[in-house]
Amino acid sequence: AGRVAVAGVAWAQHRGIQKVEVRVDDNAWQEAKLGPDAGIDYWRQWYLPWDALPGRHQLTVRATDLNGDVQPEQKATPFPKGATGWHSIVVIVE
Repeated sequence: AGRVAVAGVAWAQHRGIQKVEVRVDDNAWQEAKLGPDAGIDYWRQWYLPWDALPGRHQLTVRATDLNGDVQPEQKATPFPKGATGWHSIVVIVE
């Protein structure tokens, strides 16, 4: 429990990343802080300072590209047009 960093990378080939948002449980989306921009065809690091409370939590992440298109929630395999879907994990905080 306490302040921790939730972090990862986002990628939108040929489009770049405008923002990344994180949702804890079913609460409002929070905008993550982005790392340096190395160009539209590179992974973009991101992090969100989170005041984690004890218990079970679901963390969900979505990205928005430089065209303003939000990553779709529905999951799809990489072939033939690239993977989609929000990334979500469950964490247990003690």
